[in-house]
Parts: sequence; structure tokens; C-alpha cells
Amino acid sequence: MKPSTVKRSQYPAGTLIAYGPDATHATKLVASIVKGARSQEEDILHRWLINEGEIRNNPTIAAEIADFFKRHGVKDTVTYDRIIGCPHEEGIDYPMGRTCPHCPFWANIDRFTHEPIKPPVPSRTTEQILAELSSVRESQPREALESAEAYRAALVEPLLQAIERGIADPSGLPEGERMLSSYATYLLAKWREPRALPYFIRWLSLPGEGAFDLGGDTVTQDGDRLLASVFDGDFEPIKSLILNREANEYCRGQAVQALSLLAIWSEVPRTTVEDYLLWLACEGLEREFNHVWNNLASACLDIEALRVFPELRRAYDEGLIENGFISLKNLAEVEAGPRGKRIEQQRELHPPIADVAEETSWWQCFEEAPGADAIRVAEQAREMAISSPFGSATPYIAPPKVGRNDPCSCGSGKKFKKCCGG
Repeated sequence: MKPSTVKRSQYPAGTLIAYGPDATHATKLVASIVKGARSQEEDILHRWLINEGEIRNNPTIAAEIADFFKRHGVKDTVTYDRIIGCPHEEGIDYPMGRTCPHCPFWANIDRFTHEPIKPPVPSRTTEQILAELSSVRESQPREALESAEAYRAALVEPLLQAIERGIADPSGLPEGERMLSSYATYLLAKWREPRALPYFIRWLSLPGEGAFDLGGDTVTQDGDRLLASVFDGDFEPIKSLILNREANEYCRGQAVQALSLLAIWSEVPRTTVEDYLLWLACEGLEREFNHVWNNLASACLDIEALRVFPELRRAYDEGLIENGFISLKNLAEVEAGPRGKRIEQQRELHPPIADVAEETSWWQCFEEAPGADAIRVAEQAREMAISSPFGSATPYIAPPKVGRNDPCSCGSGKKFKKCCGG
């Protein structure tokens, strides 16, 4: 029985889950209190850990667990009949998107069935995969993306070459080649391929609109996650992009955000990133308004870099940071809040690339015909009889999307990307 299947009853319910370095003995127990359906309180979690032995046979811990459930008025308890995974926590004890280095047993093992995870049987050859990823189509090439997993070693080099061709001619690349280059960035990021880092840096370092000519809104949608996913342990390439004034300011900002993600994913120590962000705020960045300052403020919030906050406030006073992007109130909220909460939220909101089809579903070529979304929303609203305060059914119609190069709807006369789209 999985935790997600536990129903919320009127009264608090308890679950007890065992974790261990393998499927034979447990070193960690996690008891959770699932609050009743009428409760507004958050669920409660408590952990017990030992370094050696079998924790389920420890009488002292057993008594503590019984007392824990009793104190919280638990009426029903669900206990799992097996160990369901590694005792270490992803993103805390080891980097996100990686396998636990301390528990090799669980690599490629289903933690619920304890059976080996069988790799998917490919339905496409490498040639067919590359051909389908190079075609402009209205639906995603899911079979090709799924089959790519089986040919990872053989596909890395062709995908790197596709990015290379795009960098050489970002605005003149045929549309099919542009599709392949974009898919390449996501696949290589999913595979955490460090050989891709210099290619990503060169792509995002293209002057003017070059990076957007090649990757479109992928730059601002996922540029930070793509960079962080292929990090090879050397900060210098990412730092060089941040400080490259010839590069697009949005690309430089994504490099700043990539550093914060490396800390959030536990790839690098948080203090190491905080030290560098502090240097950027004090002397590293040019003291003129651009989007890099906005991303710097955002990155400092995300990793709770409190030592940088005084410099961020000084930057606000100098007009370097856009108040509508990150506000002084946001800084105060993080300072007053519990330590680690913002980092935990960002860890959940911005995980490493895992499903390429899902991550690229927002691409414009996969969107429905103009107006289809608004029609569907209106039909759903009518079916649900959504009523306004005045008693009439008023369905919400989503506003039309604004392109990065379109005039901003606020009337400033600037392009959307240079105004509210920032």
C-alpha cells in the first residue's frame, strides 16, 4: 500500500514506513500523522534512525513510536509489510536526480516490489529516433523519446552535433534541425551529461537574440535547469556566462539561477553559492539596471542567502532591481520565515529534468488551434455552472498569450520581454 492511497478520515491516522540500505534490514522508521479531513493543521512527520542493526527490533524506539501515535490521538495505523527504499533523502543527503551513493542496492530496483526495474523495449532505431526528433509535427514523438533511453550512449554524440550546428547558424537553421537541437538539450540534461555543458554555455553566450533564435522561450523557461543538469563540477564556465556582457541579459540571468539550483539540488554547498552571489552583488555585476539583477535577487531568495540581502536592498535603492519582479517584502518574508522552507519549496517546484515529453509539452507546435483552449474552458464553466457574485454564470476566459517580441499590453511601448515579460 502506497502512502498516497491512505484516505483522510474524520480522525488523525498514522502510517509507519521502514527504510534501509537493502531489502533485508531497516535502519530508519518514519511515522506520519495524517490529520483528519476537518483539520486545518498540517500533517506531522517524525523520523527514527540507527547506524547499525535492525531498527524494527529496537524496543526503545517501538515504545517512542507508540507514544507518538497516542499523543496525537491516532485511531488507525497503516504499517507497511516491507522496506520501501533507501533511508537517505534525495536533495538532502545526496543530489537530486542522482542515485544514492550510500545504498547501491536500490539502484534500478523498484522500492515497492523489490524487483529489478526493466528498461523499456525500444520501438525505434537510432536513425528513426533522430529522424522523428527532427520533424515538425503537431504531436510529440513520444515513442522516439522513450526509445532514446535504450540508445543513450549512441545518441549523445549526434545530439551534441545537432547543438553545434545550431550554434553555428542560430537564425538560419532549418526548422527540423531546430527541433532536434531543442530536444537534444532536454535529453542531455535528463541524462546529466557533463559533455554538454560547454555546448550549453556557447548557446546561451550567443550575442543579441542568438540564443532565442535557436532555442526560443526554452531559454527563459528552462535555461537554468538545463545548465544545472549538466554541471560537471567546474563553476568557471557558468561564471563566465554571468559576467559576459556580450551575452543576452536573460541568458546571463539564467546562469545565476542555475547556481542557486545547484545549491537547492545539493550538488554543491549552499555557502559556496551564497559567497559568489554576495560577490556579484557587491562588485561583480555592473551597477546598471538589467535582468541579471532581477535573477540575482530571485536566486538569493531561493537559497535563503540572507548575507546578500543588505546588498540587495542597496541595489533596490539604486534602481537596479525591478520591484515587480522581487519586492522588499519578499526579502522580509524569507528573513522572518523558518530556515529551509523556501529551499524545500524550490526543490519541489524546480526538480531536475525527468520526463522530456512532459517538459516540452508547452512548445507552441503542440498547442491547440487558436481559441480552442478558451472554448474548452467556457464549456467546462457552463457544465460546472460557475456563478458570479451577481448570480450569472461567468466562465473565465484565459487571456491570449503574448509573444516575447510583441508590444507589452501595459502600454509602455516596450517589447513584452523588456517590460512585464521580464
